[in-house]
Amino acid sequence: MYSYLKKLFQDYPKLRLWLPVMLIVQLVTCITQVGFYHPDQHFQVIEFSSYQLHTPNAASHVWEMTDFIRPTLQVYLFSVYYIVCNFLKIADPYLQLTILRIILGLCMFCLFNLIAVHYLRNEKKNVLYFALFILNLSWLFPYIRTLYSSEILSSLFFFGGLFLYDSQRNKNRDFIISLITGFLFSLSFYCRFQMGFAIVGFGFWMVFFEKKYSKLIPVIIGFIAGSLVNTYLDYHFYHELIITPYSYFHVNINQGKAASFGTSSFIVYVGVLAAVLTVPPLSLFLIYYLLKSLLKKYNQPLFITVIFFIIGHCFIGHKEERFLFPVLNAIPVLIGWGLPGFINYYSTCKKWIHSFIKSILYFSIGLNILLLVILTFNPYSQTVHFSQLLKDKFETGPVTIYCVARTPFETESGLPLTFYQRSIPNIELKKITQNDSIQYLKDKPVYIVTTYNQIVSNKSLPDNLGYKPILYSSKLLWNINEVLSSEKISTINDIWVLYQKEK
Repeated sequence: MYSYLKKLFQDYPKLRLWLPVMLIVQLVTCITQVGFYHPDQHFQVIEFSSYQLHTPNAASHVWEMTDFIRPTLQVYLFSVYYIVCNFLKIADPYLQLTILRIILGLCMFCLFNLIAVHYLRNEKKNVLYFALFILNLSWLFPYIRTLYSSEILSSLFFFGGLFLYDSQRNKNRDFIISLITGFLFSLSFYCRFQMGFAIVGFGFWMVFFEKKYSKLIPVIIGFIAGSLVNTYLDYHFYHELIITPYSYFHVNINQGKAASFGTSSFIVYVGVLAAVLTVPPLSLFLIYYLLKSLLKKYNQPLFITVIFFIIGHCFIGHKEERFLFPVLNAIPVLIGWGLPGFINYYSTCKKWIHSFIKSILYFSIGLNILLLVILTFNPYSQTVHFSQLLKDKFETGPVTIYCVARTPFETESGLPLTFYQRSIPNIELKKITQNDSIQYLKDKPVYIVTTYNQIVSNKSLPDNLGYKPILYSSKLLWNINEVLSSEKISTINDIWVLYQKEK
């Protein structure tokens, strides 16, 4: 590895500066981004793990538990991690998950940077540099690599298997490499069943492009072995012989459960790609030249698996932006293949077009950097971030906090975040249902927490009753909400504040 990096830095000297910068951005994001992107990431993994370990949990609030459709590999991995943390006397749940984000973020960072170098090492130097900038500094990418979710863990296993196979396929270890690849694909599939689209794409590439059919057998054997292991894990968790892929398909497709959450056009995913591959309008140019590169790179396994995955998801009625997370980190490589065409056009086009594109580059890069900085230092999950701030503030003694409508240890829909709430035995949370109830509180000092959207209709009430804000989940986002509200624009959800009544 040392000799590999030494040669890489010799061939691409600018990486000596930029890779450490990118790594620092990733590490800072891992530390700051507490919480989760979607409730499934928490309830179907962490609360399930708490249920498995017989600790207080909210698993019973999740319908997937009773329908037996959640594969449990990721739950087992977290349970093992949790046991190790407790053995090492790391009991704080926020610290546990911070360490987990660092581990996962570094694994994703290393894997996809290696993939980018592997596939773009024969391109011009600027192509690799630009692709790495997109991979590591697109505003959302460092964040999604921190998520211990089915989308990201499945991405780690699948592209780890693909990279292993493709980087070693001309060496004399075909059988064992193919076997491990199939096993990793199985782990990816049992983290997120939709990875089946990418796996089918890989099989399509093996059959019609690589044409080394003898390698299919160990890949299939490895996949079956992984499936048997996962079936045993599911059986041990649910105490019934459950074929979770079938249960998932039956409930979500045959019974229409997935469609009940809403259906939408494939345009949703076009919008997602335009929004996260840097920012528009630059991202639109990148997507266009990515598609043009299909004519030259259609036979690459990375290209085929990503395209199969995206097209497969376009045919699924229920769409969410997070469904594309498994392949997002691979797309900068595809963009890298299209960059020579973009660079050539930019260099040879008419002067006024050159100036127009240059202005787009400056605007998009500036906006991307602004969004990257805001997201890096303002956690997406403001509720979990605020709950950590409360825990740290009141860790020395007992306190009662009144919560308007809901507590910072609940989701917007009222699901309890039991895993985090276990860490605040000295904080008593009392709910009050309406803003007006604040005036009847008699305790001194009185602490009240609420969200901007909850209090916005009567923001002067706390001040009139002698309460002053002493803690925000994000003062920046609170101030942004003030501006949005004054302009009659929808405000950001879940921006919290702690009020204290003056003595």
